Amino acid sequence: MTDLRAMFTRLSLYNNGSLLAELQVKPAWLDQIKDNQLGDKSLELRFRQVEAGSTIDFRIDSDGVLHLRDIICLLNDEDLKLSILREAHSSPHAMHPDGNKMYRDLRELYWWPGLKHGVTDFVARCLTCQQFKAEHQLPSSLL
Repeated sequence: MTDLRAMFTRLSLYNNGSLLAELQVKPAWLDQIKDNQLGDKSLELRFRQVEAGSTIDFRIDSDGVLHLRDIICLLNDEDLKLSILREAHSSPHAMHPDGNKMYRDLRELYWWPGLKHGVTDFVARCLTCQQFKAEHQLPSSLL
């Protein structure tokens, strides 16, 4: 029980004696996104608008991250963008989606200038995808 509490686990005890432990998972880079946004001069106005209640397009979530509608705004951190692209493409759960699928998935969560181009370029440089494509191309004699 002590270990679970140390991990900020939500514990529920039921009348039948059972215990439910809930862990909340969030992306490791959420704090980086927040810091990036707070240091970005171009987003300063948006933060003030949200605080003043003068916009309905932007909101700040419970982690302090600025969203345009429900999409996280990310602007000037190339390393962070690369981490997000890697996770969306090369993690064990992603299984190397093609550029179109990866872009559709990412645009529901994130926005940054040049997102589509960044996704296309990232997938084009993936050696695993290039090998798979080369192995599964039909010979020109069969086309």
